[in-house]
Amino acid sequence: MPDNTPDGQGQPGALGRFLASQLSPEKIRAWRIVFFAALALAALLNVFITNHEPHFGLDRYRFFWPAFGLAVGVAMVLLVKKIIQPLIKRTEDHYGDL
Repeated sequence: MPDNTPDGQGQPGALGRFLASQLSPEKIRAWRIVFFAALALAALLNVFITNHEPHFGLDRYRFFWPAFGLAVGVAMVLLVKKIIQPLIKRTEDHYGDL
């Protein structure tokens, strides 16, 4: 198995050490709060910052682009999970004993 660490000695780099230090339940909860606060801030800014001129029919409505992004993201997950994954998945012993 290749060693993907920066120093090639099996030691994670600075980013790897930082990410590994963020796995406690308290820190995961704090990161979740930070991400949801950023999401709420982006949604709130969407109320006050508007497009100069809508280019399509639906983009004149507030929250169209966030809703569109959410819908496309969910559609991509469903597409990959239900259609593409069954086409590319392999059995557990597909590669044999390596």
